[in-house]
Amino acid sequence: MKKIFTLSTALILVSNIFSQGTSVSFCEDFEGYQSGDYIAQNSSYWETWASIITNCPTIPCADDAMISSNQSSTGSNSLYLTDATGQGGPQDIVLPFGAGIPYISGDLEIIANLFVTTSAYMNIQALPTVGAPPLGLWALNMTIDVTGIITIDGGSNPLPSGPIISSFPLNQWTEFKLTVDLTQNIWEVFIDNQSIGSFSNTSNQVSSMNLYPTVGNDFYVDDICFTYIPFTPLAYDMTAVDLNMVSNVAFSAAPFIISGDILNISSNAINSLDVNYSINGGAPIVDNLTGLNLYLFDNLSFNHSITWTPPSTGVYIINIWASNLNGNIDMDQTNDVFTDTIYVWNALTVRRPLIETFTSSTCQPCNPANVTAEALFLQNPVNHTSIKYQVSFPGTGDPYYTNEIGQRMDYYMPSPGASVPRMEIDGGWDQNGNNITQQVLDDYISEPSFINITSLYNINIKTINIEITIDALENIQSNNLVVHAAIIEETTYNNVKTNGETQFENVVKKMVPNSSGTPISSIIGGQQNTLNLSHTFSGEYRLPINANDPIIHTAEHSVEDFSNLMVAVWIQDFTTKEIHQSTISTLGTYTAISYNCINNSCVDPLDGTGQYGSLSECEVICNTTDIKEIKEIQLIYPNPASDKVYISNLIKKSIIKIYDIEGKLVLENKISNKEYVNISVLAKGIYQVKFEGKNLNETRKLIIE
Repeated sequence: MKKIFTLSTALILVSNIFSQGTSVSFCEDFEGYQSGDYIAQNSSYWETWASIITNCPTIPCADDAMISSNQSSTGSNSLYLTDATGQGGPQDIVLPFGAGIPYISGDLEIIANLFVTTSAYMNIQALPTVGAPPLGLWALNMTIDVTGIITIDGGSNPLPSGPIISSFPLNQWTEFKLTVDLTQNIWEVFIDNQSIGSFSNTSNQVSSMNLYPTVGNDFYVDDICFTYIPFTPLAYDMTAVDLNMVSNVAFSAAPFIISGDILNISSNAINSLDVNYSINGGAPIVDNLTGLNLYLFDNLSFNHSITWTPPSTGVYIINIWASNLNGNIDMDQTNDVFTDTIYVWNALTVRRPLIETFTSSTCQPCNPANVTAEALFLQNPVNHTSIKYQVSFPGTGDPYYTNEIGQRMDYYMPSPGASVPRMEIDGGWDQNGNNITQQVLDDYISEPSFINITSLYNINIKTINIEITIDALENIQSNNLVVHAAIIEETTYNNVKTNGETQFENVVKKMVPNSSGTPISSIIGGQQNTLNLSHTFSGEYRLPINANDPIIHTAEHSVEDFSNLMVAVWIQDFTTKEIHQSTISTLGTYTAISYNCINNSCVDPLDGTGQYGSLSECEVICNTTDIKEIKEIQLIYPNPASDKVYISNLIKKSIIKIYDIEGKLVLENKISNKEYVNISVLAKGIYQVKFEGKNLNETRKLIIE
């Protein structure tokens, strides 16, 4: 797909009406042509991409598009664009907005009626240059996919606020409208006159519209109109464009500096002015600034000299504006004020977004989407939580698909709308993983959270023990909250299929206790809640052939390396899907409860090194009066150990067998009482030591550091 163009000298439409200082109105209903006519060949207003760059070798140009009478919004005709090659194109049609000079100020409105049978694409070009930097700059892309999802992004440069996503009706005529205030950089998109979002554009200028059928596209266009109204500055006119404060602040952080941006749209240079702010419509707080030198379209970033201390927590409306311009009244007071809402809380914390990726080793587009996402995650190692669900399609699907993943997929993407690659961020950002950017991640991180989650876990052979602590900073009044815990394998290698990926990161192996999570009551600020969860992987490892034979958790598992397991935890409203906070558990600090028998009392050493895994097991020993029986309890010390351990309380020579966390025998020795065992050959980790002998069959835990 070509993303650049220039206007040849032959493409001078009517220069006296297409100048920057003149209003322009143009419409095309395609009724002045016959069905089968080529639009660029028969119109002085339309061009093809090829004819703009150079003269076409054939007439009509190979990338011209035909008039069709199969569909029309009004009258009998429309312009038909379809992917005839299976690779995009060949049609590539350009409608210039001017005589080759991009509009950089003023107001532009573009309207096009679309009939989309499969999918559609168009873009707005920013610069008409080829061969000189930048080599192609387009200001906006509009994509409609086969499910009727419309995506608006920034073309050459990502939109600062991220793409706009909405729905677009298929197989019916629907109006697409774009309004652009280039002077103030306000772009807004409408579907059938209903706004689906507005934004500021990194590429804030326009030159032409480009219609091009990408792979699989088939659509009709009718009743295209654009209107341009130039900007004419007044002698004294300034507009406030932004309040440079975070929307959510902690009361304890007061006083606050009121900061903002004000744009000069005056024909005169501004040397002095007043910057003002008001709270909830109250009296203006005025700060006079002098020694300025602001010309047309110069921006002034200011910090007001008088700080603001809110009287209490709550919601505050802040207005900012400029006045007293060189001692003169602002001549257009309708555009003066910028308004924003600030929320003052008792306390808040940094949000750690949860990024849930639905992917598959049989999905070709999933490979580049995962590459894009993992590169971003590598640059942000600690401020997000990433997990991946390996799904059951396309084709036979991923071998690591489970029924729990299917349930999670249905939760976000009820059939028939399921698709991969698909990414959910905090339950609200639902897009292709290729679309994630640093700005998108930063935007979610900047959203406040009112919950702190800390979580600790340990691995005891095939058992994962999880402790979750929830500290509430503010009230969250909801009866729909659940705590989710997902055991994930940091890197897997065995589920290689057809999409070229050879390793897969953060693969969900089990949700604890299941995909429904653990319900909790409304969160009350200042309170702490603790959950203890556990899951034991049953049976032996199995790699399914594909997703049609998923793992049955009660009988088998698909964990490649138990030492490679991690735990992700998050709190979600299961009705709204909003995720309030997430975290990755810390390994090794939390250990399952254990006990030692000391002076006939069961004592938890608080480090998981106790001889007995439960209080009841310990009490059986501690409550006995048979000293001989007590002495036959084998002791291992030091524990944790590094190179050797000392065994005591053995009555006779015995066999010890040491197993790793996967249950594999790694060391076997015959030992006597008070004998050292050399463990220096063993890697760091958690082991089980089994004592075998006549009337002896005991197991103890050993930690090697």
